[in-house]
Amino acid sequence: MKIKMLKRFFCQYVIVGLFVFFLVFSIITGFVFQIKKINEYKTQIAQVTSQIKDTKEEISKLEKSSKNNDLESMARNQLGMIKQNEIIYLDSDERDN
Repeated sequence: MKIKMLKRFFCQYVIVGLFVFFLVFSIITGFVFQIKKINEYKTQIAQVTSQIKDTKEEISKLEKSSKNNDLESMARNQLGMIKQNEIIYLDSDERDN
């Protein structure tokens, strides 16, 4: 009788032990996954911060250059823009070069 009770309790202990093992394993893997995600997010934050810094520097350069130069001349020279209904004449000698 005692052996039957021990076997019965042993199976219960095994089941509870497996459940606890699975629970602890799930918690640990979840924790490791969260740490990896945090590191990825930190890397992304650093990249975005760098991009923001570069963009701010570019904006400040453009603001300085727009103060120094006329915006229209900048658009014409650097971007090749023209006004609406404006006719452009190209010198054939320049085009051949």
